[in-house]
Amino acid sequence: MSDSTSDLIGVGQSPAFLALVARATEIARIPRPVLIRGERGTGKELLARYIHETAPGGTRPYVVVNCAAFQPDLFAASMFGHERGAFTGATERRAGLLERADGGTLFLDEIANMDRTIQEKLLRVIEYQSFERLGGSASIEVKVRVIAATNASLEELMDDGHFLRDLYDRLAFSELRVPPLRKRREDVPLLVEHFLAALHEELPEVKPGSFSPEAIEQLESYHWPGNVRQLKNVVERLYLSDEDRVIQADELPGDVLAASGPGKTFSEKVAAFERSLLRQGLEQASGNQRKAAELLGMSYDQLRHAYRKHRLGEQDG
Repeated sequence: MSDSTSDLIGVGQSPAFLALVARATEIARIPRPVLIRGERGTGKELLARYIHETAPGGTRPYVVVNCAAFQPDLFAASMFGHERGAFTGATERRAGLLERADGGTLFLDEIANMDRTIQEKLLRVIEYQSFERLGGSASIEVKVRVIAATNASLEELMDDGHFLRDLYDRLAFSELRVPPLRKRREDVPLLVEHFLAALHEELPEVKPGSFSPEAIEQLESYHWPGNVRQLKNVVERLYLSDEDRVIQADELPGDVLAASGPGKTFSEKVAAFERSLLRQGLEQASGNQRKAAELLGMSYDQLRHAYRKHRLGEQDG
């Protein structure tokens, strides 16, 4: 599958999405910090890389840091590097992530999880573009653009004293808010097509797939709490499990069927949800109905009744 972020960033036609890309393109030319905010799964890291790749200057380092993945002491050593003997086990000098990002971009994902002591040091880096390694006294100068991302309420964290207001002020020199997928529903068909094409490129031996118009309609009407990431997972899972490669509406996950489809009656939504659960249970049981009944918490007779009620044998045969 292609790693090009510009491909996915270009997939969209909604006004909210087009305005975001236009603003990001403008910001990319200004070598100052950027704060990207948005719900989980909206593509904040993709947007950060797009800004990096769009900025002038050619090939430059791009370093990604997940702030939630480090303990404070390990984070400091990883971020700023250390001198030999700085702590137990530091047998040699080691450059940190900031030095690796020199001349390019340091992307700090989940910035709200960063410890206060690291926040204070990062603030100095942004202000003065210099720092000291752990255990060292020499000032190391770098030229690094910091892009940070979060799905947390920084306002609440600042009020509680868990996030530095001064750091927020520096990071928010330019602030971008990525719209959730429910605010750009018209982009769903384009994203589905993009994910299907990417899968076929990765697995050319599998014939191309598609979603029926009814399935696309269901996907468009769902609220997608996991946003683009969730849609991608659903598309890939269905594509790789459907031998015909044409996904029908009743094959969609139960939560999508239960919450979507504004033009359908309550009973129609319930029936679609039941069919989806039955299909998933049978798939997990490799077609064994007794095992599927056990997985679904049903008796065998209940499953047989539901199987006949929804005419699954006729649909699948």
